[in-house]
Amino acid sequence: MPRSGGTGPVRKPPKPKGRGRAFALALAMHGLLLLMLVVGIRWQTQQPAPVAAEIWTPATPVEPQPRPVPQPAPEPPAPPPPPVARAPEPAPPIEKPDIVLEQQRKAREEAARREEEARRQAELRRKEAEARKAAEEKARHELAAKREAEAKAKREADAKAKREAEARAKREADEKARREAAEKDKREAQEKARREQDEKQRQAYLDRLRASAGTPAAGAASGGTSGAPGAAGGAGTDTGYVARLSALIRSNTVYQMPADLAGNPKAVFLVKVAPDCTIVSVKLRRSSGIAAWDEAAERGIERSSPLPRQRDGSCPPELEIARGPKDDR
Repeated sequence: MPRSGGTGPVRKPPKPKGRGRAFALALAMHGLLLLMLVVGIRWQTQQPAPVAAEIWTPATPVEPQPRPVPQPAPEPPAPPPPPVARAPEPAPPIEKPDIVLEQQRKAREEAARREEEARRQAELRRKEAEARKAAEEKARHELAAKREAEAKAKREADAKAKREAEARAKREADEKARREAAEKDKREAQEKARREQDEKQRQAYLDRLRASAGTPAAGAASGGTSGAPGAAGGAGTDTGYVARLSALIRSNTVYQMPADLAGNPKAVFLVKVAPDCTIVSVKLRRSSGIAAWDEAAERGIERSSPLPRQRDGSCPPELEIARGPKDDR
């Protein structure tokens, strides 16, 4: 609807009767209201708070459509209405101070709310970043701890395997040492038993010789040297035995005699013989002074086992044999 004071005189074509009266009534009411407003403002001694007011003009009543009547005779045109003075424009409404303060308060609250929201979002982002960093750090620590545990387990497993291997090797070495010691003891026992048996056989043989000769056994193996070179006593009266024995030992002796060898140094050996004429032991009693010859002569005697028998089929139980590098040459 149009506000009061905003309408001016409008020239329109002639209207039906009654419209002009309504228009005049509306103008009168507007003027009355304006007069009351001015009087009220001047009447107050204190400056009142500005009041905003809006004035609405009443709607022009819509008249019912008149029934068509017979057109009367045309009347002379009515004179134009006098010009109506334009009402002064109302002052713009002044907002109340409390409304401004309320708006300012709301603006401050809105700014504070937005600032708080921004701060809350920043804090949320900071906490999320810290949580993410803590999770990554925890994952790194867990991974490092896992790797350290795996490395420790591997070290312990390796150490355990090494200890077990060392223990197994020690057990095997101890077992091998026990077997070797047992075998050595067995060999020594067998050797001792064989020596004891040989000694018994030799003593029995000497006893038989003493019984048959009627002389002490020492005379049979006196160790005196015979006249034949290379052999010693113990061969009885069988002179051919010494020659046969010397020839056998010479054939089994290998020695490269030096060209500048002076003399014929002899090595003397004590040889023990079993009843079956096998050599029991060969012991060097006196060296020739040439170690190579001593070894060669000893090997030659050992290779001559079993020794030849005497004419009566027996073997002397003990012989003293002297050998020189130039014998029988």
